[in-house]
Amino acid sequence: MSDDEALKHIGQLIDDSCDGTFERGLTRAFYLLDDLTQRPLAEENAVLAEYFRANAWAARSQIANMRPSWSWENIELQEEMLALSRAVNHPGFIKLDKIRRCQILTNRANLLSRVGRSIDAIAGWDDALCICPHFAITLGNRGAGLRHYAGMVEDNRERAILSLHAYDSLCKAMARDAVYESPNFTPLVAQFRNLANELERKLDVDAVRSMQHLDQGEHGRSKTERAYRQWCLDKRLFLCPLNDLGSYLAAATDDFMLPGITERFDERPGDYSPPPIIGFFSQMKQEYASARYMLFEGVSSTRTHFSDRGVTLTNTLDYPLYSLASERVRTAFRVAYSLLDKIAFLIDRYWKLGKVSKHINFKNVWMVEKKQRLLPQFEESNNWPLRGLYWLSKELFDDQLKQTTAADAHELHAIRNALEHTYLRVSMGWAKPFMIGQANTSGFGITIGSDELESKAIRLMQIARSALFYVSFAIDHEEREKRRANPNTMIGSMPLYDLEDRRKRRDPN
Repeated sequence: MSDDEALKHIGQLIDDSCDGTFERGLTRAFYLLDDLTQRPLAEENAVLAEYFRANAWAARSQIANMRPSWSWENIELQEEMLALSRAVNHPGFIKLDKIRRCQILTNRANLLSRVGRSIDAIAGWDDALCICPHFAITLGNRGAGLRHYAGMVEDNRERAILSLHAYDSLCKAMARDAVYESPNFTPLVAQFRNLANELERKLDVDAVRSMQHLDQGEHGRSKTERAYRQWCLDKRLFLCPLNDLGSYLAAATDDFMLPGITERFDERPGDYSPPPIIGFFSQMKQEYASARYMLFEGVSSTRTHFSDRGVTLTNTLDYPLYSLASERVRTAFRVAYSLLDKIAFLIDRYWKLGKVSKHINFKNVWMVEKKQRLLPQFEESNNWPLRGLYWLSKELFDDQLKQTTAADAHELHAIRNALEHTYLRVSMGWAKPFMIGQANTSGFGITIGSDELESKAIRLMQIARSALFYVSFAIDHEEREKRRANPNTMIGSMPLYDLEDRRKRRDPN
């Protein structure tokens, strides 16, 4: 068969095997996909092969009745997500027709939502809607996802605004100009209508619409500050749930905080200060905000900084990039990665896992010590955002825990390792096409273009942002469960106040 004929045959085999719950047919489909990808496929067909591989994993999951399962571990779902990630990140993805790209992006976002990664799912649905704004299945799933996300947000105003946008997205999915990929869309419309009606019963739609004022916020006092705030909004890097709706000025703030924490009086005898976890979260927020600004400075700098003048360096003939701006990007990458390991430390302390602090990282904190097996307390937990945080950790690679759901996990790991321990050779991004044959030699470090390093640093900052949200939502879930389990327990309150901006400066003394 030609490549096109082979892909059509495999796609039909997957569909028929799923409809007929025929496991052997899926096994055959996997075999044929492995065989087909040995050919020098055109880029579009290589992407479609990954898409069909994801569909085969989804079909296997459906046949095995794994899809509705609560289980934190799901190899079928993990492999499906990895295949979709490879498809989205493939150079040939942009060459596919609009509908197929929307299908791939929507399927991946739906998986992210299913495992508890609500924030990342919303970004995925929005990417699909940028391609096809009226794609109904995307609009409907986005509405359902925003509804769930709103339920985790503590601030009443932000929760109401998120719910309003969930309602609007569901209504657009039912509009006359909505685009459905299948002629049998009546059940979906009914499902979206039920969700919209439920929101309308709980929400005063007109009142919330009139008070949301998303175009009002802090512009910034200088040209640089205004550019910084707009860049953060565009990259969805503010620690504000409203930033997940888009680049709205009202979201240009880092107002997201931990929920209230309860402790017994005998947990820290004689210590009447706030729980240490509160100060730790504030420190992580500050590190995140500072790294975010360093990244902005690094990617937007166009001048030679005075600290770079007079620093004698060697031109190694590979268009090297040495500058304060480049170091800021490197530092932001390192801080963002380290924040994930600090969140792992917070997980260990809050959930009282009892792990050895120096051995904890974001990948292994979930596992039985020295074993690739999930801790029992997580397996039995119904904490949805905590499950999302666990699945977010699968975006990364670890030498011991090699399984991942992201196509670029190995790259992120290699970059971090080179930044921390070996040699990351950063070359000017525009020079990359002229550097054929000048790749890494003798395994002495790794080479990367400046534009690629910047994009990876932004991606890592987005991962760190999601992790900060998920861990706070997960703690809020646990605190609610504590109160529900002990309704008659007397709880005293300790008021906490915001640190004033004027105190965020170095003591002149």
